[in-house]
Amino acid sequence: LRTMGPAIIAASSVQVNVMVNTWFASWLEDGTAYRLNIAFRLMQLPLGIFGVAIGTVTLPLLSRIAATGDRGEFGSVLGKGMRLAFVLTLPATVGLVMLARPIISLLYEHGKFSAHATDQAAIALQGYALGLCAYSALKILSPAFYAIDKRRTPMIVSFISIALNAAVNWLFAFNLKWGIQGLALGTGCVAVANFLMLYALMRRETTALGGLDLLKTLGKLLLACAGLAAVCWAAQVWVLGGWKHWSIFMKIGALLGTIGIAGAVYFVAALVLRIEELDEVTALAKRKLGRFAKKKAA
Repeated sequence: LRTMGPAIIAASSVQVNVMVNTWFASWLEDGTAYRLNIAFRLMQLPLGIFGVAIGTVTLPLLSRIAATGDRGEFGSVLGKGMRLAFVLTLPATVGLVMLARPIISLLYEHGKFSAHATDQAAIALQGYALGLCAYSALKILSPAFYAIDKRRTPMIVSFISIALNAAVNWLFAFNLKWGIQGLALGTGCVAVANFLMLYALMRRETTALGGLDLLKTLGKLLLACAGLAAVCWAAQVWVLGGWKHWSIFMKIGALLGTIGIAGAVYFVAALVLRIEELDEVTALAKRKLGRFAKKKAA
């Protein structure tokens, strides 16, 4: 129980922040808490697909390396895992920010869910999405502290993030009058701050995190995401303009087509820019497909 306690507290900080956001939302217009919940769940979709998966796969490897006492190799593997998380979640962040409204509209704007509710939920989704990369990296970074028996560190940082979340949300939502946008944006900013604090503390344990490599990767990713954003913007202007008058099947086709083309542009741009982590994922996929083809042929 003494070992589990700090981990439980650290893991619960996100849910505590959600509870605080819901309490703040109760002071705003009716339906704000529900719209915040919708936006948060949608943000968690790419987080669960990519961030949690990478963290789950990385932790056993980090634990084995930590047992050998090789902090250099430990930091190298941890840094690579975080870079891979950014490679997979940064395009999702840009996509959610650019296409928040049509995504919310397609999924929820039916019956009593009005266009105003869609606008509000889309604004919240954009705010939450800004913290998606940080949330994803935290799924890898936080457990790494447990692997080196520094289990109290994430717990202490979680206490700071809870206090910071309450202060920032009050400032954005009520002092600056940003409403639901302020609540979601505040949570996204706190996620980024949480990641930066833990990253700085991890650098005290290992200097092999590859900070320069991380910055280089982020620079290349931003260039690749610029193409993705351009496709989403063009679709908003020239394709999705008649959204309100379309049938649900036309909406599904247009939105999936936009996402598919934007994803392809990002993938090609990332290959051209020689992003190492994506090259490794591509090579792994080719090997798997090759083995599958051989088995089918046999």
